[in-house]
Amino acid sequence: MPHADANSPTPLTIRLPDGRLLGLTRYGNPAHRAVVFHHGFGSSGLELAADAALLARLRLQILAPDRPGVGQSSVYRRLTFPSFADDVVAMLDALEIREPVGVMGWSVGGVHALALAARHPARVAAGQLLSTCLPLGEPAAYRHLSPLWKALRWGQVSFPWLNRTTFLWLSRQWQRHPDRTIDWFIRLMFPAEKTVTRRWRALLRDAAVQGFAHHGRGVFDDAQAWCRPPGFLIEDVRAPMRLWHGQADGVWAPGNIPYLAERLGGAPLRLLPGQGHMLYLENWAAILEEMAALLG
Repeated sequence: MPHADANSPTPLTIRLPDGRLLGLTRYGNPAHRAVVFHHGFGSSGLELAADAALLARLRLQILAPDRPGVGQSSVYRRLTFPSFADDVVAMLDALEIREPVGVMGWSVGGVHALALAARHPARVAAGQLLSTCLPLGEPAAYRHLSPLWKALRWGQVSFPWLNRTTFLWLSRQWQRHPDRTIDWFIRLMFPAEKTVTRRWRALLRDAAVQGFAHHGRGVFDDAQAWCRPPGFLIEDVRAPMRLWHGQADGVWAPGNIPYLAERLGGAPLRLLPGQGHMLYLENWAAILEEMAALLG
């Protein structure tokens, strides 16, 4: 592993028990309390703003693992929410982190955060779900999906070859023309997401380039896992959870987020007026301060 620098993000690679590699980015001082951040769909652990001073003040470190097929992480076609939760625990063991950690998840990363808390309750002290989604393959949650998300799930399940081809094409665009590709995505976004993505353009561009590594294989496998039965129960989460969601979220509308909060035992929910799917970037200091309080 490279020498850890508390003032800049540090790339690390862990050898998992089955021989696969797991890549991650560490933000902050490795001597501080650990928080695991689960990245969004089609992105990677590089999607976080590096704020060494804030992390030092709060005495936190962020560990942002890349899911299989993302960045330096090996492809694992049998990816499930429980299998990646197990990978994260193996990562914590390899880093000799025994104390229960905080967990965060942005977008579909929120479902991975829930899986970690449900499957390994002794390893999670508290969690935050940031612009999170629901598990598309759970019958109870499926009834709460919008018609658009039901259609997207149907397409992923019914025509996997078409989605595999699409993600392969997108991978080539991100690798060959990253600037042109992110500008194309920005033009397609809703206003709230467009504003924030323009502000954080370089960071999100580089995160997506790593997200679509391995010819887009990891993105496809992540989508497949999202559409299958999740393999855990939301009600099994015992750690205190906090939800953050934007009222102007153009990717995952907030209508079913109170339903998710209720399944988490009435977890506190912040609905932020005028903010969209990228709200974690705009509220990073407040989110970390809340996490530090939860862990404190």
